[in-house]
Amino acid sequence: MNRRQFLYTGAATALITALPFRARATEGPVVHTPKGDLRGLVVDGVHVFKGVPCGMPPYEGKYRLALPEPVAPWKGVVEAAAFGDIPLQLGRGATPKPVGGGDCLRLNIWTPAPGKNNCPVMVYIPGGGSTTCDNNDVRFDGTAFARDGVVLVTINYRVNVDGFLKIQGVPANLALRDMMFALRWVQDNIAAFGGNPDNVTVFGQSAGATHITSLLSSPMAKGLFRRAILQSPAALAQYDADLASKVAESLLAFYGVKNSREAVAALSAEKLLSFPAFLAEQNKKPEWCRMLGGNIALFKPYYDGEVLQKRPVDAIAEGAARGVDIMVGSAEEEWRWYTVPSGAIDKIGEGAVKGFVDSTGFPAGIVESYRKAGRGETAGELFTALQSDFIFRLPANKVLESQTSAGGKAWAYSFAWKSDAANGRLGAAHSVDLPFVFKTLHKDSDRVKNTVGANPPDSLAEAMHGAWVRFATEGTPGWTPFDTGKRMTMRFNTESGEVSDPWKTERETMILK
Repeated sequence: MNRRQFLYTGAATALITALPFRARATEGPVVHTPKGDLRGLVVDGVHVFKGVPCGMPPYEGKYRLALPEPVAPWKGVVEAAAFGDIPLQLGRGATPKPVGGGDCLRLNIWTPAPGKNNCPVMVYIPGGGSTTCDNNDVRFDGTAFARDGVVLVTINYRVNVDGFLKIQGVPANLALRDMMFALRWVQDNIAAFGGNPDNVTVFGQSAGATHITSLLSSPMAKGLFRRAILQSPAALAQYDADLASKVAESLLAFYGVKNSREAVAALSAEKLLSFPAFLAEQNKKPEWCRMLGGNIALFKPYYDGEVLQKRPVDAIAEGAARGVDIMVGSAEEEWRWYTVPSGAIDKIGEGAVKGFVDSTGFPAGIVESYRKAGRGETAGELFTALQSDFIFRLPANKVLESQTSAGGKAWAYSFAWKSDAANGRLGAAHSVDLPFVFKTLHKDSDRVKNTVGANPPDSLAEAMHGAWVRFATEGTPGWTPFDTGKRMTMRFNTESGEVSDPWKTERETMILK
């Protein structure tokens, strides 16, 4: 086990005294787990355990491109006072460099009190387009959940090539296996932190929600969670085995290596993370975009006959998730996250709209239908609306339909509040909902400020956070369950309320297979 990520008593004490005054931290009690003893912090009355060891370092030696392995037992008390590493990925900035890639299969836990029994457990799977993952993100601080009686866990998983590419000699879908590995850890260990392993709700946003769609369908994930919340899932973003092979061969040819575990493991981090250049060139090719069916994200889970046996929404429609209660929703202007801050929304022309229609195979009349519905004053606005519905909103609806058609329980929501970030133009975009769910609206972080803008309403955070807690605790978020008749949906805004079939026009215009 890599001990660098643990601070022993002396260092932990120094860290505590260095914390900002407003985050009043003291040394916490020792928790006994099957692998060894852990001591976290008590921060403003909440017990916090950071960088909790779960799996061996997945980028080192025999653990590289292999199934996740449990950590070895340790002696003494490990101080869980500092966040662990993140998976290997590109950092932020104009010229991003590789970051992470160390001892990253670690958990963060917020709990009301380790000695308290049978608290509901919520496990958060971060998003990031399957190219980034950071369970230490300030937006995912679990303090508010713990104060409301929930044990909140955030996890990491391998992304990019290591997590998703179909490589010969490598177990399939390692990212999904990392998630299930963490969920098994929760089953075996969370009682020591005051949580009830029989009452686990898994939730995630964006790619995190997309991968929960896969977990709902996987026989390997049976019994690992009781409920699931999917926030903005790109629920149709998976490859069949043949397409996964084609994508892998194309990318590995770009790298200049053969398809083998040894060849991929020998690549430098810089080379491994040079895939954006590959993707930029490939996305200029109409045949590539058509091959990917319009969803041009590079890294996706694939049907391997074990973790994923078929398209997740089809498995769910056949009853794979009948025993799991789910809540599914999306933001109403998802794709503005990708086109507004960059200014692309004002530069996109009719050619991009035509390219979208060509790559997806939708009839050309869909463009006129969207314009008549008032969703395309400019080419950029139209393209953004089409992508919002195609990638996120209607696939979310597909999950709801699949679950209820199989006799399972489901609740729907829609996030309608418009952020004034990005010079007042961001709107109800992808990821804007996150600080409301976690009640982290006022964190001193650019990630928060650039998302929710200057004056986000605390009342909306109370409503959303409260619904998430109630769902995990009681099994209902507090509104009418979804069915394919009335399609009742909670619409979250400064004034929230139930509406019937808010996606009717889009659903009847953009028909997904």
